[in-house]
Amino acid sequence: MNLQTVLSLDTDAFFNYIKSIPYGYQDHLGKLHFEGDADFHDHEYRFSSPEEVVEQNCGWCWDVANLIAQYCQHRGIEHITLFLEYNTPELHQTHTQVFLKRNRMWYPAPDNSAVYSLGDGVRGEYEACRDNYAETFRGYLKSVLKEHYEESSLLVKPVTVPIPGGISDEEYLSLARKC
Repeated sequence: MNLQTVLSLDTDAFFNYIKSIPYGYQDHLGKLHFEGDADFHDHEYRFSSPEEVVEQNCGWCWDVANLIAQYCQHRGIEHITLFLEYNTPELHQTHTQVFLKRNRMWYPAPDNSAVYSLGDGVRGEYEACRDNYAETFRGYLKSVLKEHYEESSLLVKPVTVPIPGGISDEEYLSLARKC
């Protein structure tokens, strides 16, 4: 499959495709690493373009969110990309999530790390969806950190700049934080 074929899929087929992409990433040398590999977190991440996600059939949430955003833009679907980051010396956790508007309601877009399908969960106004999603992220963090959770270390903001393929994780984080 190529990017143009993926962008031409109807919405339900597109999200079925997205959910089928194995969760992983490309390192700075171009080698793929998949969740479950013993050395999954031992390599330097390299942001994959939408074309690379499709060609390699591999993507991290950041990469897949970029592909979903491109699909929405290509199809004229209103969408917002949200960046969530918790950053302390104890834990650094991020996620990038796309929300899209369909039939006058906002939904979190399913990705290859989601157990839900399009239309599941909280839907309605964007703010309600965003807040619910952020609360789920916050709940996860609190369950891991317990009394060490620091609300001031949580960043939740829209990504409003294009993200180029080939950049490092630090370059992505810098771009997402500046939006």
